[in-house]
Formats: sequence, structure tokens, C-alpha cells
Amino acid sequence: MKILRVVSDLYPYVVGGLGIHTHEMSRCQAQYGHDVTVYTSKNSNPVKNINKNYQVVKFNNRIKIAGNSLLPGLFFKLIQEKHNFDIIHAHSHLFLSTNQCALIRKLKSTPLVITNHGLISQTVPMKLQKIYLPTIGKWTFQSADKVITYTEEGKSSIINLGVNPDKIEVIHNGIDTNLFTPKQQESKNKQLLWVGRYIHGKGVQYLIEAFKIVSEEYDDLKLLMVGDGPLKENINKQINHLGLNRKITQKKFIPNSEIPDLYRNSDIFVLPSLEEGVPRTILEAMSCEIPVVCTKLPQLIDIINECGIMVPKKDPEALAEGIIKILSDKSLSLKFGKNGRYKIINGFSWENTVKKTLKLYETLI
Repeated sequence: MKILRVVSDLYPYVVGGLGIHTHEMSRCQAQYGHDVTVYTSKNSNPVKNINKNYQVVKFNNRIKIAGNSLLPGLFFKLIQEKHNFDIIHAHSHLFLSTNQCALIRKLKSTPLVITNHGLISQTVPMKLQKIYLPTIGKWTFQSADKVITYTEEGKSSIINLGVNPDKIEVIHNGIDTNLFTPKQQESKNKQLLWVGRYIHGKGVQYLIEAFKIVSEEYDDLKLLMVGDGPLKENINKQINHLGLNRKITQKKFIPNSEIPDLYRNSDIFVLPSLEEGVPRTILEAMSCEIPVVCTKLPQLIDIINECGIMVPKKDPEALAEGIIKILSDKSLSLKFGKNGRYKIINGFSWENTVKKTLKLYETLI
């Protein structure tokens, strides 16, 4: 098949779960013998020699609105190439690039698939989203031939918007369990791990407040933060104000191939997000037998059950309490870790994710 993938941001040009998901999906589909091209925004490349066996076409980013790239060149390229692929697969209804694909489908392009990576934006004010979702968001989903979502909860949310249920397919997010494997020996230093973007929806400020509480009980505890984003400067000010500089290490970018070691060298993965889809980071941590402490988001309850602790949003005290409970109970930590690895192997295989996506394409061609 000739597959066109359209995504606003792609790994390694931008680091994040969606960018890694689309990179890995493209790489694996090409590995299966398909001709894959990705249209994305032009960003500086922080690393060299990333393994790409697919073609990338980058478009000038004229302006960015709340993290959303405006790519006028993309629209004209889509018009020009709309019949030259067997399938167009766009990612997230929240991006202008996906809205453009929906419009092209209305102009009789080849079949369009859209993956929902989370119904709510982490960067756009909720007032605007309440206008966008039932109008442009709904129209974008309805324009697709098929919509992929990770969970039954995600499917219900899209149906509640008024989207035809027959369009929606549940295909779980997946993890390469041969890459994300458990550690072979205990790490000497206690460490918490957070991976993500410094944006409001990630709730990073609550993590810093919680870490301050926990570090008063565990003086040798470290926090490793991996990522970048517009609120990083504000978070650094908070870290300085709370006197946590010597206990927190920040890394802007780490190649995906080196990420498993971050999990293996950590005791707990923490995700204090206010909104999410099904984040790859949680699945990666579980695959490495690392217990999770995260906010109680509906679509994550079944995933995290017996694999970690869930806490209310915007509650640093509860977040700290969950972290301390795992740090202070080795048997509980081991139990959560083993349960997580078992759950990922049996329910979140990346190979199955890729194959089910390809089979979905075949039904539309």
C-alpha cells in the first residue's frame, strides 16, 4: 500500500507521545513492505541518524497557535497528491493539519483515517474547546472514513459528540515489549521519572509541589524530568523557589532507544496530567515493571488498576501520598511492577496495534 501519514509534529523533530507513535507506526508499516510518506511541520532536528525507512516531507510552519502549526503549503500539497496514495492517515482532530485532511476528503480524496489521541487539548482554553469540539471537531471526525481511538471510553466520548458509531474502531495503543523490558538489578539511587511536555495540561507544577513534600521524608530521592515546552521557564522558577535544584535533573531530549534505561533506573513513573489520551509513557513504564502514580482519568482506570496508584487532579498532597506509599512498601512496588508487565504483554502489543491498523486500511481500499 501507498500510505500517507499527516501529523503536525513528528519525532525526533518534536519530542512527545504523538510524535513517537507516528514515527514508530510509519517505521513499522514500512518494515512490513508498505510505501510510507509522512507530511509534517518543519522543525529543527535535535539528533542525527534516527532510523527512518519512510519518506518525510516537511512544510514551513508559518505560525503556531497554542502549539498548533499552521501549514498552508500542506493544503496545496494535499490537493496535488490526494489521489496518489491508497490511504491518508491523519493524527488528532485537534490539529489544523487534520482539519485540512478532512476538507480534502470532502473534495473526494482517497480514504481518510483519523486517530484520536485524546479528545481534549492540553494547551487550548476550555472555553474555546467547548465551541470547537461539537462543531469543527465533530465535522472533522465525520469527514473521515474511519476513526481510531484507543479505548471504549474514548469511543463513547466521540459518539457523544454525535459522530456515527459505525465509523469508530478501537485499536489500543501499543508498546514494543522487546525494547521496554524490566531492569535486571536494583538501582542504587531512588528516583522518580516524569516524561512529557512543559504545558498546562501536564500538571507539572503539581508534580514539583508533591516532590517537595516527598523529598522532606526521602532526602536522597531524585526526580528526573525529560522534555521541553513553553512553561519550562516557569517550572524552573518554581524549582528554584522551593530549593529543589540539587534534587531535580532535567533533560531536553533523549533518543527513544535510550528511554527504556530511564525507566529501569527509576522507582516510580509519575504522570500528574489534567487531560490525556492513553499516554505511551505509562505503557512504557509498565512494560519495564515500573509502578505508576498518575491522576485518575477515566480512560486510564482499567489500565492502571493493580499496576499503580491513581490520585485526584491538581492535588499535590495526594500525589505525594501515592509516591510515599509505593516507596515505603517494596512488596507493593514489586506487585505493581509485575502486574504492569503482564498487562502490557497480554493487552498492549505494538505488533498487534500495527497489524490491526493495516487491516483497517484494507477494508477501505
